[in-house]
Amino acid sequence: MTAPRAYLPAGTNARRDRGEGLFIVRERVESPYFACARAGGLWRLTPTQALLREYEKAEPKDALSRTFLRFRGLPVEQESVFLFCEAAKIAEVPECGRLAALNRALRQRAAVCLREGGGGGLYACAAMLYQIGGERI
Repeated sequence: MTAPRAYLPAGTNARRDRGEGLFIVRERVESPYFACARAGGLWRLTPTQALLREYEKAEPKDALSRTFLRFRGLPVEQESVFLFCEAAKIAEVPECGRLAALNRALRQRAAVCLREGGGGGLYACAAMLYQIGGERI
């Protein structure tokens, strides 16, 4: 599975966002995989449904991903985008504490979605979690 940074347009110089987004860039970026919004004097890139769909193409490789299959193909929700951003940031700079917190948050979000409905994008988050080694937590 390809890292989200690989979906940036060629030549884009991006750094990890410390806020809600995934990347920060100096100039506006046009991409089907990222929404671009003003963030002060910079631009914040946030994954779109198209990027999460790329991660949903992967077949489940662990038990957690298999249980999240029910969420594949649903309209992506903002909460899932935030979880995906966190997973992608951890993939670039692994931290055990953040990885464990992400694992808990992902499971908690899935539990809420099972009770109340929704959950679009959670399968992509589970696939990313597996990619960075979170299935062992």
